[in-house]
Amino acid sequence: MKRRDPLMVRLTRFLVGFKMTPFGRVAVLGIFLGALGGVTIEIPVYQIFCGWVCLFGFIETTGILLRPKLELKAWFPDKVIEGESVTGYVAITNVGMFPACDIMCALLGMPEGLRHLDADFSIPTIPKGKQMTLPVTVQAKKRGNYLLPGARIHSTFPFNLMRFGKAQTDQWELRVLPAFSPLEQFEIPFSRKTQADGASVEIRVGDSPEYIGNRDYTPGEPVRRLDFKAWARVGRPVVREYQDELNSQVAIFLDTHLPRRWKRKRKDHLRLEAAVSLTAAIAHQMDQRDASVEVFLAGADLFLFQPAAGVTHFESVMEVLSGTELTDSESLSQLAPVISDSLEDVAVVFCVFVDWDESREQFVRGIVESGCAVRLLLVSESEPGIPIAYDEGEFTTLNPRAILLGEVREL
Repeated sequence: MKRRDPLMVRLTRFLVGFKMTPFGRVAVLGIFLGALGGVTIEIPVYQIFCGWVCLFGFIETTGILLRPKLELKAWFPDKVIEGESVTGYVAITNVGMFPACDIMCALLGMPEGLRHLDADFSIPTIPKGKQMTLPVTVQAKKRGNYLLPGARIHSTFPFNLMRFGKAQTDQWELRVLPAFSPLEQFEIPFSRKTQADGASVEIRVGDSPEYIGNRDYTPGEPVRRLDFKAWARVGRPVVREYQDELNSQVAIFLDTHLPRRWKRKRKDHLRLEAAVSLTAAIAHQMDQRDASVEVFLAGADLFLFQPAAGVTHFESVMEVLSGTELTDSESLSQLAPVISDSLEDVAVVFCVFVDWDESREQFVRGIVESGCAVRLLLVSESEPGIPIAYDEGEFTTLNPRAILLGEVREL
């Protein structure tokens, strides 16, 4: 059971964190300074102290009497890209007897990595019975899955020194997806496999499915498949149809294992963020080429994506990457038997590693022996100490800082 903080701690947090505005905190500081003159009434600063106390008494009385009564309807987005900002909206209806003045929004206890940008924005007046909309903009500085506090709508009338009001929205979840720089060129290794029905599966640079004709457009299909010339000819949207899309199934494996010696070093987190960004860029390339990411490994978690209405495999990969963290234990050897069974219809596997050792070499060799072509990408400041002992895969070492700065555009 979580232990509650002492009453004085909670009261202080409420007064300093919410009740007092930034200007109010400065005014309270003035009261304490004025209290220095309380030792004798002969010092003029005593009058300043009395003036501040009377002012705050007037503000508290007025604020309580005119405290707004509000009804809220909120809409907040659930996804945003790392480094960008996202805006939600709160529809505020004044159901009280008096106009609601100086209406603002506060997000108390914001998680680290998020920032409320328009905390100073206010609505001057909401007349009785009227509704107005207040924007709530949050900047995401770090990827992750966050539970944000409810937006507390309040009034700072009069004088913008104290806050009044209890109206609050529900908590909302925000998924911060990793940022990445799109790859301008990405080489895909050649692979040829035989399916159970005897059909060959192959992926190579320049290959494309065989065009067999047109058919009517189905809502939800990629727009890039639209045949605009045929559309103009028949008067309705049609798409190009290709034969056998099994030749576009790929797997992406992101290894996040780095041994913890004492505590995580900054370069370890830097390497992870670069690996996550690179994985997102590869998934984006596959989405642009209509390739389907059927199998995805992120650390110790293995995902087998199934077709879902309104959700692409690229979106599923991005959602997984938003919460990917470093792992202390090596899991590739335990997952190898499960993964080998999942690669039956996969032709090409992309491996993004943050380190290289014998266990990883054995893992990759097992993938190669299953008939898949492998593209290896090592995110590291230096070349691997263990040589690459097989010829079937392609190996590239990438600097983490170069990835995060967007300098890696061709692979």
